[in-house]
Amino acid sequence: MLLISNTTRAFCLSCAMAAITALPAIAQVNLTARTSQSFTYDTATSWQERAYRPAGIVEYVHVPGSLLLDLRMVFEPPWSDDFDRVSINTREIHLILPDGSELRPIGSHSNWGQMLLRPSSVSARRPRDFPDDPGAIHWNGVFVVPKGISTATLRFSDDDTQFQGSVTIPAPSQPQDAASFADFSVSEVARFRRAELQDGRDETAISSYIQAPAGMVLAEIEVEIEATGSNQSDGDDRFTWHTHNFRLVDAAGQTMGLVGERFQRRLLDSQFSGTDVGDDTERTMLWVVPEGLGEARLLFGETEVAQVALGAATITDTD
Repeated sequence: MLLISNTTRAFCLSCAMAAITALPAIAQVNLTARTSQSFTYDTATSWQERAYRPAGIVEYVHVPGSLLLDLRMVFEPPWSDDFDRVSINTREIHLILPDGSELRPIGSHSNWGQMLLRPSSVSARRPRDFPDDPGAIHWNGVFVVPKGISTATLRFSDDDTQFQGSVTIPAPSQPQDAASFADFSVSEVARFRRAELQDGRDETAISSYIQAPAGMVLAEIEVEIEATGSNQSDGDDRFTWHTHNFRLVDAAGQTMGLVGERFQRRLLDSQFSGTDVGDDTERTMLWVVPEGLGEARLLFGETEVAQVALGAATITDTD
């Protein structure tokens, strides 16, 4: 049996500790901002709960004495074999004001013109075809800043990555219109009292139907959507939307009930769709409307994008 004295143990332990402390520290990687944009708004619309408010009620974000600062940045990460991932939690993102106070983001945009009260992290992975694809990192955040401040410092870091840069706080402007990234037109309109539906096919097919209430009809509207610009905060060259981004209102602004969007023989309450910039596509949606309503307005968000001549479509019993 090998016996080791206390003196020997202490010597070995001290050597091990020396070896550990002698290891070089891993330096943080500095991110470089390729582009930086900043906007401020006195008031902005929150799209956070829009899908769950079918009445068409709008939520406005306004903080007296403050502005909403919208920061949009694209970073050039120095990808390498040893550096292949960035993941910075929103708790590590700070906007430092001239008086030294630090603010954390309160919101972000997944689609331009559609602010959410949910901040986004700084997250990306090295592209598979790097270095052919440089793999830029897109990040945006919304802060509440006091009025009267013209500059601030954005800083974030984790164990591996860091960034610090000056931010200009401009005069207030109007937020982007969510409908400004596409052209919309109504191509077909139909009205009927009952929609026949089917789930599945052949021997597994299940039939069902939706019946309009008394004094109401189902209005089926086919909308053509042509993407004229990208609304993607990640830099993708596409225009995307959800069914519930559309509203149908009468002349007084009263919102009609959205029944859903056609998908084969089914009717889904909402779908996520998109098309490349320069391309177009069609989507067919159903609303329940008063039988005597002859004209309606189609909105995307709060913007009117088309007039709908409901009265020109003959009312039939079924679709």
